[in-house]
Amino acid sequence: MKPRAFAALCLLVPVFAFFDVQATSPVRGTWTVEEACSKVVEIQANFRTAHGQHGDTIKIARADIKPGATQGTVQFAIVRAAGTFNFTGTLVEDQGSGQVEFAANPQFAKEMAELGYSNLSSEDVFRMAMIDVTPQFARDLANVGYSKLPLEELIRMRIHGADAEFVRALAGVGFKGLAPEDLIRMRIHDATPDFIQQMQTAGYSGLAPEAVIRFKVHDVTPEFVQQMKQLGFANLGPEELVRFKVHDVDPEFVSQIQKLGFTGLEPESLIRMKIHDVTPEFIAKVKQLGFNNADPDELIRLRIHDVSPEYIARAQSYQKDITLDEIIQHKVRGDRVEHM
Repeated sequence: MKPRAFAALCLLVPVFAFFDVQATSPVRGTWTVEEACSKVVEIQANFRTAHGQHGDTIKIARADIKPGATQGTVQFAIVRAAGTFNFTGTLVEDQGSGQVEFAANPQFAKEMAELGYSNLSSEDVFRMAMIDVTPQFARDLANVGYSKLPLEELIRMRIHGADAEFVRALAGVGFKGLAPEDLIRMRIHDATPDFIQQMQTAGYSGLAPEAVIRFKVHDVTPEFVQQMKQLGFANLGPEELVRFKVHDVDPEFVSQIQKLGFTGLEPESLIRMKIHDVTPEFIAKVKQLGFNNADPDELIRLRIHDVSPEYIARAQSYQKDITLDEIIQHKVRGDRVEHM
């Protein structure tokens, strides 16, 4: 098999690399290459210490991966504040493999100690290198009110991108002094300052972080709010909006229900109709059978007791002017309609 030109390399996908972290020696592991295409190479590095197995993704621009001294070999480095990952190996055809070595930067521990993070273990330094926790990241957070966070919180904030810029942007829309966990969860669920501002414009100001997160989790959007306002629901509370989404009370459903004569319903009635599968089609069939004045509660009871339009029609054929309540009672008792 002849070595292929280095330009064939598109993406690095290393296998699990297991490491033993020691304070006096570099951290070593292995990597492999599989064919794919990407301008940014994502490397999944995995390692094992006395405390268990760990892993994370580190990235490098494809252009920074260089040919080695001999044909088919490669070498590249990923430099982080906490230290440097040095990769060497071979690339033949579309497959490659090699070794990776991490060397800690002694200056990193000194700078972090000045910021309140003293006595970092070699494992702490390695983990911080993997996700690129820098002294500047910690300093920037300190400048916006988050100094000397517990190390695990600092790491999680870096993982999820809850940085100083995010904190300042949230403060600009009224969210100040949030707990680190709230910042992290808002980042995880993409509760951005732009989204918050749009919801404020739609009439939902003064929300707690949890309410904003629930909006994002359940896809309550400014567009959804506007559509509901156009259908007559201008004053829905945050929890009602969420429950509408949870139970799929969407604009189309509400519009169809209203066209069937059900205007001015309370939000809870619409939610219960959805929960019990009182569909526009079901309502139309009941109306066609002569029950034009059936209210939501009666329709819900029909569904709860599995009273179908066919059962209603059969009951009417045996008893003229029968009411929905009587039909429900027959169904509950298990009466056969031909014996009415």
